[in-house]
Amino acid sequence: MGVACAMMVKLSNDGRIYHAMLLYMDVSLDDPEEFVRSVRSVAEGLHRRTMVQMVDAHSIAGVEHLLEILTQSLEAERRSCMLARMVEVDMMLRLACTRQISEAIERVGLKSGSRRAALVAVVYDDDDGGGSGYGRGGLDDAVDVGGNVDRDGGRKSGEREMDHQSILLILRDRLKEVDGVIRVLDGDDGVNTGDDLYERIAHIHGLSEQELDSCISSNRLVSILAERANILHR
Repeated sequence: MGVACAMMVKLSNDGRIYHAMLLYMDVSLDDPEEFVRSVRSVAEGLHRRTMVQMVDAHSIAGVEHLLEILTQSLEAERRSCMLARMVEVDMMLRLACTRQISEAIERVGLKSGSRRAALVAVVYDDDDGGGSGYGRGGLDDAVDVGGNVDRDGGRKSGEREMDHQSILLILRDRLKEVDGVIRVLDGDDGVNTGDDLYERIAHIHGLSEQELDSCISSNRLVSILAERANILHR
């Protein structure tokens, strides 16, 4: 399956900025919960306000799906209408299209048999105004700033942006040393939306052929799952 890896994005609204990284890893897990704790410990050691969520990559519809749900969760945080107290839990619930955490873990969570993990990491500004979870902010725009960041400060977008992007790049490198990580995948081939993926996701979420056929979006899975996630708080 082709994957878009180490995708760096900047999400901003009303002067508040989030720097995020989405990537895939090949993994071999004995204890998924310990693995998640280890990765979060590495991330928080780099920056105290870093949010990390990881799910089974074969249970979601690719990085576009991750980005859609990240956008929803951060906006829900800004509006104080999250499905859970923490953004990473809100993300998992939305990715699984359920309000039940046990069901979310069963649908999209990492398990001992998982072989590929999808990771989302977000670095918050220390002075972004606070709020529930890690910080406040919305998503008027999402700009792909690419995986190759000028480490010498060549970007003109400001020192803080460079600092946060560098933190995410260092995190990407340190993930390779975490027990259970076989490799951090590189490349930008995009996600394969072939019949095998559609069949697997449709089974997980109980999607019918009629529901898929009725959607005219270029990525039917992402559109349907994002809409299901968006109405969970209602």
